[in-house]
Amino acid sequence: MIITLLFIPFASADVIQPGEKAINFDYQLTNIQDYPDYVFILHGMPNPTAEILNSSEFSFYKLSTCSIYAIKKTDFNKINMSKMNDTEVETFLMNDSRVARSNLELEGQYGSVGIDNPLESALVLLRINSIQGNNLEIQKTKIVYTYDSGPSVEKTFQNQNQTPEPSTPGNPFTKYIYYIIVPIIAAIILIYIIAKRKSKKQ
Repeated sequence: MIITLLFIPFASADVIQPGEKAINFDYQLTNIQDYPDYVFILHGMPNPTAEILNSSEFSFYKLSTCSIYAIKKTDFNKINMSKMNDTEVETFLMNDSRVARSNLELEGQYGSVGIDNPLESALVLLRINSIQGNNLEIQKTKIVYTYDSGPSVEKTFQNQNQTPEPSTPGNPFTKYIYYIIVPIIAAIILIYIIAKRKSKKQ
């Protein structure tokens, strides 16, 4: 009974309610190329144990909370993390003097929205500000919301602990008028002007 009760919160948090859809976070280190001498590792609970990051977008299990760690390549090449178990990896990342640690916690899930909501994804752009000793400073700079009915919307973080709210995309009919109807009207006017000039010449 105790075991069952322990797993109830996780099970309920993993279930999408009828009429809703889950939006997970994606992340990207935008200036990782500025630190070519370092290896950046994503570690979280309950997973991933250790994932090496690059400039590509990354994501993880929606109920996980993750942090990023940095190790000099020269030090990383001397260890063999692939032979470590989960506990050894966590101990190494948390305690080893060669590891720089970020206090920024990353969440796997943005949240749930109505199934009719056009929001499709939420990409958080991260910037590495500095690596000094065991301190790795990473900042959330922007979030890019993508919709299934229009262009992406970019918002700037004003507060590291508060995610900017997504904007409501424009009315699809308005976009239809702008991209379809307006060019057609412009073409008709142009044809009319050309035809009128030709008739005057005759």
